[in-house]
Amino acid sequence: MNTTVSNISDMIANGQEDIIESYVQTFSCKKTSDDGEEKSLNPDIERFIKMNAIQFAKMQTAITYFIFDNDDGALLGYYALTHKAMTVSADGLSRQFKDKVKRFSALNGDTNTYTVSAYLIAQIGKNYGVDNGERISGSQLMNLAKQTLMKAKKYIGGKIVYLDCDDNASLTAFYESEGFKLVGERISDNDGRRYLQYMCFL
Repeated sequence: MNTTVSNISDMIANGQEDIIESYVQTFSCKKTSDDGEEKSLNPDIERFIKMNAIQFAKMQTAITYFIFDNDDGALLGYYALTHKAMTVSADGLSRQFKDKVKRFSALNGDTNTYTVSAYLIAQIGKNYGVDNGERISGSQLMNLAKQTLMKAKKYIGGKIVYLDCDDNASLTAFYESEGFKLVGERISDNDGRRYLQYMCFL
């Protein structure tokens, strides 16, 4: 399968905001089971693309990338990237991991935590509105996101990538299979939810 990755900032600059909106409306995180029952897998993924993606791109808060199928132009998924500082506890990290982290961070001796400069995968998700999400895999999406970050790394440096996720067995298994390591957790200031923090190196 051949795909094209499009930065929506470029689409906005080219006066294609209405086209973005039309694609956004096709996006769904509702997966249909064999018995016809719909299940919403991650409402936050759908909410972000429909409510925040354009605004965040205009504000340069986070940039969303659409993945299109070259055969029929269908929106198969998206990811949103930015850069942000994160705090990681040094407790429990291996010496090798600490050696990698400290090159891109500052250690607070009082709290024994690193403040890390890192790329953030803010959102990533498949569009289950197209063939029930079967046309592209999560690994393919993650690979495309990492390819984009490798381009950023080439021009501005950096090596650490992190993301937050719900404490969900299927999600954590997926991220760990993609090379991410659990480094901590945080409680959201917005809704009080608990998120696990995962990190990997480019």
